[in-house]
Amino acid sequence: MVARPIKPEEKLQARKLQSIAFLLESDFSKLESNLEESSQGFETTRAIFNNEGKMCACMELLPFKARFDGHTIALGGIGGVVTLPEERRKGHIRNIFSLCMDEMFENGYMFSYLFPFSHEYYRKFGYEINMSSRQLSIPLSATAHFEHQGSISQHIKGMDTGPIQSVYSKYISDKNLAIVRDKSLWDEFFDNNPYKDNVYIYLWHDRDDCLRGYVKFSTKRTSGHSHDMIIGELVYLDRDALTGIFAFLGDFTSQFENLVWDCPEHLDILSYFPEPYDIGQRIITNGMNRVINAKNALNLLSPPKGSGEVVVYVVDSFFDKNTACYKIMWESGSLEATTTQKEPDMTLDIRQLAQLMTGYKNPISLMEAGKVEVRSKLDILTRLFAPKKLYINDKF
Repeated sequence: MVARPIKPEEKLQARKLQSIAFLLESDFSKLESNLEESSQGFETTRAIFNNEGKMCACMELLPFKARFDGHTIALGGIGGVVTLPEERRKGHIRNIFSLCMDEMFENGYMFSYLFPFSHEYYRKFGYEINMSSRQLSIPLSATAHFEHQGSISQHIKGMDTGPIQSVYSKYISDKNLAIVRDKSLWDEFFDNNPYKDNVYIYLWHDRDDCLRGYVKFSTKRTSGHSHDMIIGELVYLDRDALTGIFAFLGDFTSQFENLVWDCPEHLDILSYFPEPYDIGQRIITNGMNRVINAKNALNLLSPPKGSGEVVVYVVDSFFDKNTACYKIMWESGSLEATTTQKEPDMTLDIRQLAQLMTGYKNPISLMEAGKVEVRSKLDILTRLFAPKKLYINDKF
């Protein structure tokens, strides 16, 4: 068995494998006679082949840039993970993940992210839940108290997209794991025609005509003539932008019943509505993360105020290059992480390290859940691994 990046002429084989595994209805007749078109995207595909050259399993390793504690870092997105039905339970995906881990480690990736079909399955490879959202259902009538301010304009395909991209970049600057979108991602974001697709983008400008937020939404028929408004993205740079957008959306009460939005957990949304009973809420998990290079990632942590030192012992049972004791020291706004032989103040798995570093969990909650072992310096560890804002709105 050989795990490796695929060749251009093998992309069609990967497409067929994914079609079988995902039960997709696909017609490959045109692609079979057009190598150039059928090979598009082969660069991101990793696969495993048996001794006869048969592709048994494959996945996509997608190169992204993302935000982490004020830095832009490399993040490996994992998608399209499939195995032929007759080849399952033979360790093929484990072998491809081993290949991808080595590749990401050597190429300077800090994290790897995926959206799982099963959380338990991907924990075997060092991934763990690293973000949650609240799926809100808000009656449009509940927005009546928001005051109209600023101005609204509609973005139509073909208009200048630079201002929207600039607002997004400012919005994600302090939010861990947010994807720094490249041209292809922005092209996908804007690839909708409101007249054909019922997907709309509206921009909110303040009183000085500065763009401070935007909302993208689609429509979903619920029954008969009833519709819900499905928010695809809501970005705001201040409170006025958020409340101004809500006031605008309230003008659609004659067309929509509810506003449905996967709201980031860092936003205290209930404080914006006088009657919390109006707001339907459902917690949803929003992907799994994994640390690729523990030492390098620890060195990018934002230091707490003052000075301090802790030692953490990290266990990575799938990728043992990360297994080590790390001494983390900080003083006067600078931080350094090095390997050490000192006794650890905290012992944890690589999965919990990702949660702590990004600010999704804190040492106290993980200790209470039996996920980490803290021997000393709990107060210092809690200062180092403090809660942080997280955001990701790009699925792959």
